[in-house]
Amino acid sequence: MSAETSQPEYETIKGGGSLVVAYQVSNKRVLIVGGGLIAAQRIVSLKMADAAIIVVSPEAGLNDEVRFRIKNNEIEWINRPFIDSDLDNVDMVLTAMDDHEESLRIGHLCRQRRIPVNVADVPPMCDFYFMSQHRDGPLQIAVSTNGKGPKLANMVRVKLAESLPENLGSTIEMMGRLRAKVREWEPSMKNSGKRMTWVTKLCDKWGMKGMARLNEIKTQEEEEAVFSKLREYFIIGGVPEINLVLPSKQQPRLTLVGAGPGDPELITVKAKRLLEDADLVVSDRLIPSQILDLVQGELRIARKVAGKSNEAQEELMEWCLEGLKKGLQVVRLKIGDPLLFGRGGEEILWFRERGFEPELVAGISSAFSAPMAAKIPVTFRGVSDQVIITTGRGTKGSMPDLPLFGSSQTLVALMAVGRAEELRSLFLERHYPKDVPICWIENSNCPEERIIFGTLDNMASLVKEKEIKAPAILIVGHSTNVLN
Repeated sequence: MSAETSQPEYETIKGGGSLVVAYQVSNKRVLIVGGGLIAAQRIVSLKMADAAIIVVSPEAGLNDEVRFRIKNNEIEWINRPFIDSDLDNVDMVLTAMDDHEESLRIGHLCRQRRIPVNVADVPPMCDFYFMSQHRDGPLQIAVSTNGKGPKLANMVRVKLAESLPENLGSTIEMMGRLRAKVREWEPSMKNSGKRMTWVTKLCDKWGMKGMARLNEIKTQEEEEAVFSKLREYFIIGGVPEINLVLPSKQQPRLTLVGAGPGDPELITVKAKRLLEDADLVVSDRLIPSQILDLVQGELRIARKVAGKSNEAQEELMEWCLEGLKKGLQVVRLKIGDPLLFGRGGEEILWFRERGFEPELVAGISSAFSAPMAAKIPVTFRGVSDQVIITTGRGTKGSMPDLPLFGSSQTLVALMAVGRAEELRSLFLERHYPKDVPICWIENSNCPEERIIFGTLDNMASLVKEKEIKAPAILIVGHSTNVLN
């Protein structure tokens, strides 16, 4: 290989973990030595995997649950202490006894015979660990701390389980039946790639919420009808929307949701829930990815169309209308607050004309969050008792109609950075003093936030010198200096 040939670089592998696998023990003979609480817990885990379990323990060492399993013929029981020949013809061994020395001896015997063994409370003698497990039908989630913190593993498992969608196990069961059908439709091994690609595309398009709708199927006839429609799409390589194969029975709903100023921790609890539950989310282009990651249904994001904001706005509303006509739960996600320079009112009227009345969910506007980020109280006794919120770009690019300067006013201008020169001239015409304090706040409430103070005199030149870019908020007034 020539010296010029570049060598690929790969991530350094960090050792010290366990090989996490889903080990199949169905009908394998698993020996448990001991009959107490730990044995009872191990029996539950092994029976979930359909193992053939043999318990060796004197009757006096059995706890109530183990006795119950014996009585119900769920396990085989040998009523005596362990003897070495008990290891004959077994596939796995678990010790669950109080006799530490005997437990270690059994562990060493298993190592000699190359039988996988778990010695309770002795991690170095364990070929495998039992993990803290969440089970929901075919779904199994296991958490391991590699023997360092069993209680912590349990806490992590509970937290993970709480975050899962309802009836996820049933959803997975239905998707498993669909995958089996796909194999029937295209049984040839050489076409396995086609099968996997189609199922993957379907999962991506439907999302968790769409796949969960398969749980609405109640009869064998309904299932066959849905799978028959899907087969038609599979044959031509297409992936349908879920409503084309399983029409929604719910009433369509449209919600205008404010996404706040950009920080994902500043959206409301209601907004978060609606984003997670929506079938379709139609989003402004400036919404941060951390907020969009909450969406579990279909997500459509505004396209950037230079100089054609009206056309772009029309497309977004048409997308919403398309979803509503299909009976979907639609969220129109808007930066800041929908009704504060967000054209939310125009959208409400547009949808009313088409028979839909949107629900409104407020968002925190940067008109208020940006001043707070810069420690500027827009009202302050003896300094500012009025707040004017305006925009640097009105209808068809018009300038705002501002009142004359008032010393007790705080003015907040959105979308102002691109018209700094024109706004400075307008302020001077309205008798604003050149030395009145101002503040530019770029990317407020985001990691790349910048706060730049100045005066009206250098308001426009700061934009060039500091290379201030949109989105940026302008604040003008004496309240700017109260805390700064």
